[in-house]
Amino acid sequence: RVPLFFVDGLTFPSNEEGLEQVTPVFFILKDLVREWKKQHPDEDLPKIQVRELNETFRAMITPAGRDKSVKDLVFVANSESVAKAKECPRSYKLGQMILTK
Repeated sequence: RVPLFFVDGLTFPSNEEGLEQVTPVFFILKDLVREWKKQHPDEDLPKIQVRELNETFRAMITPAGRDKSVKDLVFVANSESVAKAKECPRSYKLGQMILTK
């Protein structure tokens, strides 16, 4: 099981037409806390809520899904993984398949 962390009141602006804001869900708790402090420096962190990745993903891809709580969710990558990915040299084009023996 993979936990996803989120809190009420934490949002990001949306790039999707017809959707003003999205609700971020974090793989790493400290990333959620950091983002909350960045957006709400003078407020206490509200109660942290947890979702499960597989159940969330299943609800997102279910045709005519009934779980409206997943409609505006956006996954936030682990900040350490993003930093390491940026450090890796790229000798290929994004999306290019790399075959190994």
